[in-house]
Amino acid sequence: MGQISVILTVYNKEDYIENCLASLLNQTYRDFEIILIDDASTDESRAIIQGYTDPRLKIHHLETNVGVAKARNIGIGYASGDYIYFVDGDDYLAPYTLELFIQNIGDSPLIGGSIFKGGKVEISLDIGEDSYNLRELRGGKKVKALRRRSSVNFLIRKDYVEEHDLQFDEQATFYTDLSFSIPAIVNTESIPMITGLPTYLKGECYDPIDHPTLMLHAVEEKLPDLFYIYHKMKLSYGDKKSISRYLDLLLLNYYSRSITNKAAKEPDVLFDHFTSLKNSLSLVAPGRIKRRNIIERREHRLIQKGNKEAVLKSMEFRRSLREWRRAFRKKHLLMRQVYRSFLVKMPIKKRKVLLESFGGKGYSDSPRYIYEELVKSDHKYNYLWVYDKKKKDIPGNPKQVRRLSPAYYYHLATAKYWVSNARMPNFAIKRPETVYLQTWHGTPLKKLAADMKEVRMPGTTTEKYKRNFYKESQKWDYLVSPNDYSTNIFRRAFKFGNEMLDVGYPRNDILYLDDEEKARRQQEIKASIGIPLDKKVILYAPTWRDDEFHGKGKYKFEIKLDLMKMQERLGDEYVIGLRMHYLIADHIDTTGMDDFVYNLSDYGDIAELYLLSDVLITDYSSVFFDFANLRRPILFFTYDIAKYRDSLRGFYMDFENEAPGPLLQTSDAVLDAIENIGRIENDYESKFNAFYDKYCHLDDGHAAQKVINRVFEPEKA
Repeated sequence: MGQISVILTVYNKEDYIENCLASLLNQTYRDFEIILIDDASTDESRAIIQGYTDPRLKIHHLETNVGVAKARNIGIGYASGDYIYFVDGDDYLAPYTLELFIQNIGDSPLIGGSIFKGGKVEISLDIGEDSYNLRELRGGKKVKALRRRSSVNFLIRKDYVEEHDLQFDEQATFYTDLSFSIPAIVNTESIPMITGLPTYLKGECYDPIDHPTLMLHAVEEKLPDLFYIYHKMKLSYGDKKSISRYLDLLLLNYYSRSITNKAAKEPDVLFDHFTSLKNSLSLVAPGRIKRRNIIERREHRLIQKGNKEAVLKSMEFRRSLREWRRAFRKKHLLMRQVYRSFLVKMPIKKRKVLLESFGGKGYSDSPRYIYEELVKSDHKYNYLWVYDKKKKDIPGNPKQVRRLSPAYYYHLATAKYWVSNARMPNFAIKRPETVYLQTWHGTPLKKLAADMKEVRMPGTTTEKYKRNFYKESQKWDYLVSPNDYSTNIFRRAFKFGNEMLDVGYPRNDILYLDDEEKARRQQEIKASIGIPLDKKVILYAPTWRDDEFHGKGKYKFEIKLDLMKMQERLGDEYVIGLRMHYLIADHIDTTGMDDFVYNLSDYGDIAELYLLSDVLITDYSSVFFDFANLRRPILFFTYDIAKYRDSLRGFYMDFENEAPGPLLQTSDAVLDAIENIGRIENDYESKFNAFYDKYCHLDDGHAAQKVINRVFEPEKA
């Protein structure tokens, strides 16, 4: 049926290339070669590629980086097959893709297929003729083959490429695919297209900040390419009505959205490219301009007159009008538009402090202890605590404001200080006068933010999650760190460049009360919960699993401990408190164990539960870093450690060797350890001490005061 030359270009794709090559080498169609052009990669890509010995893989390493266009042209020159097929190094194919294309190309010079976003696409190996659609694109419909402006997922006869001298324009980077694809579709009468079945899958971008894919680059970087390719293709193929229309809409739509939005924030982007924009728009068919809205039509006339300032004002007005139209669709959108347009322009209240813990879910964690120290020190601020569903019992009688209420938007906009232990809403605008104190909420064991390769959470993608996290972390003025180990991780994972407060966690200050006060508080907490005063307390505080969920924000968790057996053997001496992560939504059934099992998941402050507890059972939750400050025994119930370590998040520390307690695989092993807790303490004494010295060295009971001294204004009203 003919050999296929797969042209694969690679530049710094160490996180993706193995998946890409696996998808190619496991194709059901076997008669192909892979022309791999390593475009002078500087990461581990070259070493990974060199590890392959499949004879179908023909590797060419370039000494200097030449860009994707020239790399592909080089690949075309090396191709010896009857067909050519392009693949990007961060994408992958379904196993049947090449076979499906070669079976359906017939006498056509090329065949194309849809391009899918990977990650959530299910691929079935059981396919038949009714599994996909095959349709012919003719005449003006052929432009539908220019999916995502990409040249990938086309199978093209090599003699057709040679006959029409199809090449990628090496002067362009971001839109170079159109310089190949447009002449490819123009010079054939019809194009068969396979749709309805995943064939080519775009890989997720694992590092959208430091190593974004081409289309994620900034508008100002892409503009020269856009104008250049538009101008060149318009002059060469503008006589084809469908191509002319496609190019005009490409330019006009990019102008209407991307250029307009960018210019509103950075006017210089418009001014720097004004002449190129003017020249390109002069080539747009007049009829196409007439179909734009009245404001945009006026802008085009102003552009041709060279009136830059008037164009910018018109853009700002049009953008604002579009936002307001969208805002009136839903109440929360309207509130956010009022917030963006008016509230953030109101005067900042210099003595106003807005505090929230876990998005308003509690009065707890480091924000609580910073607040209480501020009140105790008689700092005269106006305090506002954010709550999610119901108000909290908070000393000092601060004002409480419900999250996402109209009052919330007002106080968010006008508070001088934000204090939070988790991310604020994406829409929050951090004004220059605002001081944002981020306390975070734990010493990291599991990979965080930019250090995570893939993000497996419902309702988001790796790219979206990391971009949103980066946008958030750039707002932080101060970030609290509990130890040197965390400081190094936070700098990298959060890409945080402002002031790190290496003072320990304010939430741990309570753990450094004197022994008499600790004992008194422990009894008070027991009494408030209803735990018998003569019983010891085991605290079970596991983390959540990223990949176990019902839906967005609703995670599930199955308790693997045999609570009934624990009650039988430990009930005379102990009770057990369950503290499930706030992201876990399942109701926990403790029927029949009311005198032994206490569900403390909704208890306001976990630091008080540490004081309450004599033994901690956890897994990969960061709670053990904090609990270690008490020098009480810790057991690790790690029944799924291989999956969690290798597949889900990965660990920063050498958890299995550094953990200050035993790693236990079964409920019976946990039970045995509790019954022999004295021996466990003796066996792990040296390891516990080393752990304490490394991870608890900054905590001393005064972290909250140290934070206040460095963040808040020293004078009192």
